[in-house]
Amino acid sequence: MNTIHSSKIKNLITKFYYKDNHLCFQILLNCENDETRLYKEYEDYDQYKMEYNKLLEVKAANEFVLIEEEAVKETHLSFL
Repeated sequence: MNTIHSSKIKNLITKFYYKDNHLCFQILLNCENDETRLYKEYEDYDQYKMEYNKLLEVKAANEFVLIEEEAVKETHLSFL
């Protein structure tokens, strides 16, 4: 487990993709220094949406976020 303060999170990103014919959802955190970290991965849309909404509240409240994945995922996306 890793923690990050929500003030370091610039954007919340959702990645939709198929894995073995199942629609999956990843929540990615676009942080300072243009690092993108994987928060969690879901196969259930309702669980994903509930967690995404919680993260929006945490981000607004300037609290800490627990991250399961420590590895930084590179991205070539441009966030405006």
